[in-house]
Amino acid sequence: MTMANLLQSVPSQAWIALATAILSSGMTLLGVWLSNRATNQRVKLQLEHDQKIKYDDIIRNRLEELYVESKRYLNHLCSYYLPYRQVMKGELNFNQALDLTISSAENAKFDPNRVTLLIHMYFPEVQLAFDDIMTIREKLNDIVSGYKKQYKGGNSDGRNWLKEFQPLLELLAKKCGDFDDEVVKLKDRCTVGSTGSLRAP
Repeated sequence: MTMANLLQSVPSQAWIALATAILSSGMTLLGVWLSNRATNQRVKLQLEHDQKIKYDDIIRNRLEELYVESKRYLNHLCSYYLPYRQVMKGELNFNQALDLTISSAENAKFDPNRVTLLIHMYFPEVQLAFDDIMTIREKLNDIVSGYKKQYKGGNSDGRNWLKEFQPLLELLAKKCGDFDDEVVKLKDRCTVGSTGSLRAP
């Protein structure tokens, strides 16, 4: 008997049963595939959600750290130069100013290197505002250095130095306030649904 004759001898009911079985198996496999696909998508979405929550938590914690550390550092930076202004005005001598700044630095609880790291690693948006402060700091350091050299030479008159020093000191205070505002604005990067050595000083 040929293969063709053999196939023709098979009852039609058997073909229907075979086709039904194949179709049923195919539908079952398709259902399993669709179910697995949906499960994989849910797992992927859950992982992405968990990662986002973790990232938001990290950013929020780093932002809080930047706010606290930069506040301490910039407050100290603004007060650091005040004794030298008093020397220029004739209210203190240079040794007294040095003693005050040294004492202030010893009692300070901040890490300026940590501030720069947080900015570089997490919040480059405030880099320009911070650079403005550092530029003013360098100018103030140069004035203090120049006045100190004159003072050691026997001339304690700081009136001419003060004319340049005072405006820069006021600008420093303003820029520190501006930086603080910029840091506060960064809170928008934290999702509501999350769970929560420098030259001187």
